[in-house]
Amino acid sequence: MLIPHDGDPTVAPLEGRFEGVERRLTVRLENYWLSLRWSPRGPFFQDFHPARNPVPWTNVFIAHVPTSPKEISFDHVGTAIISLFKPDRTNLRSEDWLPDTIASRFGNMRVALDLARLSRREDRFDRTNGDTVLYRSLLLPFVDCDRVPTYVVGAVTYRVEQRS
Repeated sequence: MLIPHDGDPTVAPLEGRFEGVERRLTVRLENYWLSLRWSPRGPFFQDFHPARNPVPWTNVFIAHVPTSPKEISFDHVGTAIISLFKPDRTNLRSEDWLPDTIASRFGNMRVALDLARLSRREDRFDRTNGDTVLYRSLLLPFVDCDRVPTYVVGAVTYRVEQRS
């Protein structure tokens, strides 16, 4: 079930607010993840504290990824992710478009879990209004208390270049 904790998902994010520090935010989140890594399969999800995450909560998602890919559930999806990546003019439920969007913009969650390695992406795309979005994304795999790779925390930082 999708739970947008950050208010109305149709509200546009504060564009450009973090552009001066956005690279440092993803590097700091990666370093935090590495500091939690006590198991060769990845850090324990129970050790992750959202308050220590330097990336704004609106730019983060948390997914539970069991062995069957059809059973992916999102415990949290920030409103910036929804407003940034949701296909224009769609009536699809978030559960229908979100897994494919995460695979294309963040990386494959199952591969990150299987390899116990983070996935880092840097890319750009054009919005329908002509603006260009430049973004950096991370997928961070976590294990449950039985050391089974099951959870993924994803984060994105971005900058919007306005059409001239």
